Amino acid sequence: MENLKNIITIFSALLTPTVAVIGIYIGVLNYKLQIRKRKDDLFDRRYKFLKEFESFWKTTGAENKGAKIHSLEWDDVEPFAQEAYYLFGKEIADHLRSYVGKSFDQDFKWVPDYELAKPFNKYLCFENEKL
Repeated sequence: MENLKNIITIFSALLTPTVAVIGIYIGVLNYKLQIRKRKDDLFDRRYKFLKEFESFWKTTGAENKGAKIHSLEWDDVEPFAQEAYYLFGKEIADHLRSYVGKSFDQDFKWVPDYELAKPFNKYLCFENEKL
């Protein structure tokens, strides 16, 4: 009987730290999950931004080839550049501003514009990401 009381006392003493360790473990897992979700949401916003600008960029060019405007004006690019500054930083905002006065070659509209997307690679590629 005395042994049973000692065993119950030991188990009840171990119960509180065990629950605490499990709670800490769940908290750490939740923290890691939130970090990944934040990165995933940021990626989604950045990718959507790139695709929106790319589709807008592809509306420029020669009007006889189906373009809506001849070339990009400052007031066309600046809203994108301001949003890019907060999503990516100064480098991408300046890259977008370099498109003022330029137009897209409408001959290969179905081909992705790699020159436009090249600076975005470091923000949208997962090659160096550790999970």
